[in-house]
Amino acid sequence: MKKIFKLVHYICNKLKKFIVNAIKKIRQSIRIQLLTTFILCAFLGVLAARATLPFILNINQTATIDYGQGMQQINFQAQRAADLAINENSVESLQQMIEAENVKLDMKQSALKVFVTDESGKILYKTQQMEEQQINLHNTIRHVMDFATNHPLYEYEIPAIEQSAQEFIAFYPLTIEGKNLYLFVNGIPEGMVIASSTEGLIPLFIAIAVFTFSFFYITKRKMNQIEELAKGVMEIAKGNLAYRIKKKGIDEIALLTENVNHMAEAIMTNIEKERSIEKQKNELITNVSHDLRTPLTSIMGYLRLLREGRYDNREQYEEYIKIAFSKSEQLKNLIDDLFEYTKLTNENIVLNQHKVCINELLDQLIEELVPQAEERGLVFEKNFPEERIDASVDSEKIVRVFDNLLMNAIKYSTSGRAIKVSLKKQYNSLQICVANQSEQFTNEELGNLFERFYKKDQARTSASEGSGLGLAIAKSIVELHMGEIRANYEDGMLQFTILLPIAAKC
Repeated sequence: MKKIFKLVHYICNKLKKFIVNAIKKIRQSIRIQLLTTFILCAFLGVLAARATLPFILNINQTATIDYGQGMQQINFQAQRAADLAINENSVESLQQMIEAENVKLDMKQSALKVFVTDESGKILYKTQQMEEQQINLHNTIRHVMDFATNHPLYEYEIPAIEQSAQEFIAFYPLTIEGKNLYLFVNGIPEGMVIASSTEGLIPLFIAIAVFTFSFFYITKRKMNQIEELAKGVMEIAKGNLAYRIKKKGIDEIALLTENVNHMAEAIMTNIEKERSIEKQKNELITNVSHDLRTPLTSIMGYLRLLREGRYDNREQYEEYIKIAFSKSEQLKNLIDDLFEYTKLTNENIVLNQHKVCINELLDQLIEELVPQAEERGLVFEKNFPEERIDASVDSEKIVRVFDNLLMNAIKYSTSGRAIKVSLKKQYNSLQICVANQSEQFTNEELGNLFERFYKKDQARTSASEGSGLGLAIAKSIVELHMGEIRANYEDGMLQFTILLPIAAKC
C-alpha cells in the first residue's frame, strides 16, 4: 500500500511540475500564447456548436414515410410462393396464398391482390377483388418494370404530409408442368414514419461567433499591454523621459517594456550628465576667469606703479617688483594646476604604472618638507611598518598626491602641532593617512573639499593664494589608480585617508 501511495505521490509531483513548467513556457512566449488561445477558442466554438445542435435539429425536423420495408414484405411473399410452386411443380402453393388473401378480405383486413396468368394474359387464378378475366400482359409487365425503375426497394419515401403511396406490384415468371405462367402480387405497402432533421449553417455560425468572441476576450489584456506600450513610447518620444511604462507578465512584450523603460532612463541620465558637464564647464570658465584675473590685476597694478615711477625709494621699488614676481608665480602655479586637472579629467589618459615601495616614497617626501614644517613650528610623526609595502602606481602622479596633502597639512596646521603620517597594510589594499590640527570643519565643508576651486575662507586666510585645485587633482589621480580618498574631521584633527590597491606579487 505504501509503494502504491509513493508511486501516486511521485506521479502527482511530476505532473504538477510539468504543468508549472508548461504554464511558465506559455507565459514567456507570445507565439505559444497565441497558439494556445487559438486552440482553446476553436475548442470552445466546436463545443458551443455541439451543445446547440439538438435544439437546432428540433427546429429543422421533418417527417417522411418509408415504404421500403412494406415493399420488401410484398416482394418476399410473392417470391416465397413462386419458389414453392416451382419446387413442387404445382400451383397448389399459389392457390393457398390466394385463399389466405381472400380470408383477409372477408375479415375486412388489408389484403393483397394476387393473380396468375398464362402467356396470353388470361387470368387462371385470382383473389376475390380481382374482377378482370384477361389482362394485357405486356402492358402490365412494362408497368411493373417502370415502377421498379423509379422506386427501387429500400428507397421509396414520401413526405408525411402527403399520406398517399402508389400500389406496388411484384412479378415472377413460373414454369409449372411445362406451362409458362406469370405470378402478380400487388398492394399498398405499409409505411413507417421516419423523423429526420438537417443541421444547416447555423452551427457553423455559432462556432464562428463563439470563437471570435472568446478570442477577442482572451487577447484583450495583451492588446491593452500593446496599446499601453505604444502610448508610453509616444510619451517618451514627446520628451517626457520621466514616464515609465507599467510592466506586466514575463513574455516578449514585458521584455520590450522593460527595455523601453531602460532606454528612457539611460537617455534621461545622459541628458542630465550633459547638462551637468555643461554647468561644470561654465563654472570652470567662471572660476578660472576670476582666479586668473585676481593675480593678473595685482601684477598689472604694481607694474603700472613702477612704470610711472610712483615709488619713494629703492626699497619700495624692490618691494613692488617682489610682489609682482610673487603674483606671477601664483598665476603660473594656477595655470599649471588648471592644465594638470584638465589633463587628468581626460578619459584617454594612460598611467605609467610600476612597482613602488610606498614606505620609501613617503620617507623621501617628508624629509624634503621638514625645513618648511620647522619654519612653521611643526614636526612630522610617522607610523610606518618595518616591512616593505609595494603598490603598482604611477610614481610621478602619486608623488603629486602625497605632496599636495603634506603641503596642505603644513600650510593649514595650527602652529606648534604635529603632522601625523601613517601607513598600514589591509586585506587587499594599503592605507595612507595624513592628519593635522585644524580649524573646525562642517560635514558640508568636508564634502566640498575635493571640489575644484573650493576654499574654506576661515581655515585658509593665511594661504589664500592657493588655486583650490590641489585636492581635486589628488582625487582624480587616486581614482585613476582605482583607489579612494576621503576626509573626516574629529577632535580638532583633519584627516585625509587614501586607499590604494596592493601590487600583485611577482
